[in-house]
Amino acid sequence: MADLNQTFDRLDMRFRTGNTVADTLLNMKYHEAVRLVPDLEMDADKLVFPQDLKIHSYDIGIILGNAADNAVRACRKLKEKEPGADAFIRFVTLQKGNLLVLKVENSIDGKLVRRPREEFPVTDKPDKENHGMGLANIKNTVEKYHGTMDYMVKGRVFILSMMMKNERGNEDGFWSDR
Repeated sequence: MADLNQTFDRLDMRFRTGNTVADTLLNMKYHEAVRLVPDLEMDADKLVFPQDLKIHSYDIGIILGNAADNAVRACRKLKEKEPGADAFIRFVTLQKGNLLVLKVENSIDGKLVRRPREEFPVTDKPDKENHGMGLANIKNTVEKYHGTMDYMVKGRVFILSMMMKNERGNEDGFWSDR
């Protein structure tokens, strides 16, 4: 535990969302990402979780982890093709009543390969059998909270939007709002 505490003390804690899991995950992802994309701009100033967050931290981790991994990969791919391009990732939340809206935007090279009748874009990773599940994992997690997920490319920006109820999910098959 002492070693772990020292490691956290040495980390530059850039992100403070009000959720310990989100803060830890985003800070770790950022430090990993800047090794790959040194001039990456990552903004989570508008990623603020409500005090009464009922969505499990584990599920927040699945959503943010997969979204951040996908965004970093897209930014890295863009910078490999166009070293002078701006690489950014932005995280935003908005709460309206008991709905939590989470949006992740990132720069992209403008290309997204989709197959007819396929819900998600095709992964460009060599091992297609074991990759390309990030958006599916996000969607499944969001649906646990009676939510929806959508994505689009607008110019050279990938926009991932999620909306879910700020209620305990049905992870055990039973709905509960406790």
